[in-house]
Amino acid sequence: GGFLTQQVLDPKAFPIRKIAVDGEFHQLTTEHVQSVVSKAVLGGFFDVDVAKVRARILDEPWVFDAAVRRVWPDTIRVSIREQAAVARWGEYALLNKFADIFVPDASDIPSNLVVLDGPLGTESEILARHFSMQERLDEVGLQVGRIHLSERRSWVVDIKGGATLLIGRHAVAERLSRFSRAFEHVLKSNWKRVALVDLRYTNGFAIREDLGVADNG
Repeated sequence: GGFLTQQVLDPKAFPIRKIAVDGEFHQLTTEHVQSVVSKAVLGGFFDVDVAKVRARILDEPWVFDAAVRRVWPDTIRVSIREQAAVARWGEYALLNKFADIFVPDASDIPSNLVVLDGPLGTESEILARHFSMQERLDEVGLQVGRIHLSERRSWVVDIKGGATLLIGRHAVAERLSRFSRAFEHVLKSNWKRVALVDLRYTNGFAIREDLGVADNG
């Protein structure tokens, strides 16, 4: 029995010869995953530690989840769910739809995503706020480029190709609604000249243009 066990656990007796990879990839490649797995596979078919192999795969920033199993007689099969970035977090990280932060190589960060940033721990709040803000701004044809939440809980929104909105700490949804209504009636025709819209007023807002400041509040 001892001899048989020794033979079974001998990597040379039942070597892993194939690494099969399943998944739909946009950032990862099958070849890269195979390389990662091959470096993590230690031992033969019966003694390879699939939990450790999975843990190594999950260290890859573009991997959201992975399943690893052995397939007789010589195969490790890996099924991978790739991360799907919905926003940038600061300059060097990304967020998925669950507001999880992951950090790929800088060259792999998409340039067309909205940029969100704020204190650590506020990722879910800021992402949710982004979705609600964008839904409101879609009504007037504007696109959020960046959202910043300060340490004092003050919101600042940069519109793509346009002005910065100073929203402040309170009544965020109400102030954004006020801006949207005013955009159609007051700002749209001169939007390219607007540099900043300060919404931190009770019943109005202030505009800063390249030529000066006009107070509509």
